[in-house]
This record gives sequence, C-alpha cells and structure tokens, in this order.
Amino acid sequence: MGVKCPNCENEYKCIGNHWGMSDCPYPTFTKQQKEAVKGLLMGDGCICDESKNPRLKVTNITKEYLEYLNSLFGYFSTGYRVAKTPEESASIEKPNQINNPKVENYSKIYEWSTRSLPELKEFDWYKTGKKVWPDNINLTPTCLKHWFCGDGTWNNSGYRNYISIAMNNESENTEKVTSYFENVDIPTPSNYAKTNGVCIAQFTTDDSKELWEYMGSPPSGFEYKWPKKYQ
Repeated sequence: MGVKCPNCENEYKCIGNHWGMSDCPYPTFTKQQKEAVKGLLMGDGCICDESKNPRLKVTNITKEYLEYLNSLFGYFSTGYRVAKTPEESASIEKPNQINNPKVENYSKIYEWSTRSLPELKEFDWYKTGKKVWPDNINLTPTCLKHWFCGDGTWNNSGYRNYISIAMNNESENTEKVTSYFENVDIPTPSNYAKTNGVCIAQFTTDDSKELWEYMGSPPSGFEYKWPKKYQ
C-alpha cells in the first residue's frame, strides 16, 4: 500500500523518492508537529544525518507512544520496528555482570523514525559534536509534553508528589534552561540536582500541578506520568 502525496494526491510506495525527484515539493510540518520535534529532540530523539536529508529517530520501550507519533506525523513517518529484543539486551549486559541477567527483566526496544526531510536541517543541534539545545527554544505545551515523556518522571511516593526532568547534556547550562520556562511564564525548576553526572530539574508540588495543567492530556502510553486529574 502506498502513501498519498498531499500535493498531487497520487499514491507512492516510496513517497520520499517522489518528493526528492519530482516537481512536488516536500511538505512542511504543521505547528504541532514542529513543536513535537523540538520536544522529542530535548528528550530521547536524535537527528540522523545519513543521506542528503536528515531524519528524526526516537527509541523507546513504549509501543503505544510510538503508535501515537506515527499517527501525529502521518506521511512524514516511516513507522516503528523492534530495534532490540529482551534476549539481545540481556546478552549485551551479560559480560558486565557476575550473575546471568534475566531476560524477563528487559523490555522490547522499539525505534520510530521520520522520512529523510530537508526541514529537519533546521534542527542542527550537533555543531559541537554532541547535542546542545539552542538558546531560543519556545517551550510550548506540546514541546514540554514530549520532553517530559522522554526524560521526565512523576515522583509520587508517600508525601512526595512532583515532576522532575533529566537534562544530562545541559548540566552546565541551567540558566539557559530556566529561561525557557521564564519566557513562557510557567514555573521554573526549584532545584537542579546533580548526582553521578546526571542533572535533574526538579519542581515543587504546586509548580508541578501548573506544569501538568500547561501540558494538557498525556499522549498514549504515558498516562502513568500524569495524575488522573490532568488526563
């Protein structure tokens, strides 16, 4: 089954080749899709520059979320596949452990990606050789939501009930990260905890409620990171 081109409305098995080799221009992301790209890149997503145009790739164990991304990005998406089985993950860990790792302790790892798209050249966050967030990220609800899905945690044990978000690559740039929140007038992190090289932005309980309200309902597969009240 082919993919329908939004320009000429014909179906093609290789829609990317059609856009690259015909008079039909590459379509552009919607505002929601572009904000999702930013949030994904702040989290688990990465840009793969393997051909003339880059593609966005996301690795995750939550299949429902990747199905959601597949639907959100439509003809831009190539779908998802199993990137690593539990058996493969266990075999990789085996040389590093005294006891044999148990396969049942591992999940399937899935990989989702977009097609190779010229618009993704805008997300050149790798000029230094590693991912560095730009200074001017507009932390919209959609952007924050996908960042939170990738690297965020709902700390909900006993009296503790708050959001935290890992930001390892930006551990030395906390002022920049704080400015993202300030610029859209939402609560800023109350603390940046740094443990064993991991930097985590932490929010108070009351501020976390504002952030859940700001982000809106969760994408499929990540309901467990949202209190029922905000779903």
